[in-house]
This record gives sequence, C-alpha cells and structure tokens, in this order.
Amino acid sequence: MADKILKQKRNLFIHSVGEGTINALLDDLYEDGVISQEEMYKVRYENSTVMDKARVLIDCIIGKGPRASQKFIKHIREEDPELACKLTLHL
Repeated sequence: MADKILKQKRNLFIHSVGEGTINALLDDLYEDGVISQEEMYKVRYENSTVMDKARVLIDCIIGKGPRASQKFIKHIREEDPELACKLTLHL
C-alpha cells in the first residue's frame, strides 16, 4: 500500500523536496537499516542535482516494497511536515 502511494506521489516529491530533507531522510533510513551505506553514498555523491537525488532515493525505496515505503513516509512526516502535507501523506 505505502509503495503504491509513493508511486503516485513520485513526481511531486521529486519536484518539491529540498536537499536538507533528502540528507535527513538518508540519515534516518540508513539508521533504520532500510538503505545501505553504499545506497546512501550513491544518492548523495553520484547525483549532481537535488531532483536527481530525489529521483534515485524514491525509486530505491519504492523498489524495496511496502515496509520500506512506510518508513520513508514516516520520516518525511517527521523531517518535513510541510512537504508531507503537500504530498498528502496521511497514513
């Protein structure tokens, strides 16, 4: 369910999220064991624009399924309530 919600919100997330939120999400997801250190570095350092970082991050999470997607949504709500509201993430 949560992965389907993220697929629907993917484009809006990519166009709306800021770099500070991306970095906070990466830290939270790494700490939770949702992403590996390699995945975290890939998002941070192999993408030059914020939109590219956002695209790689959300696609990585969607690919990990509903549990990872649910944690991602939870962290968005905690780290950037304004973004969560814009994305209407009320799970």
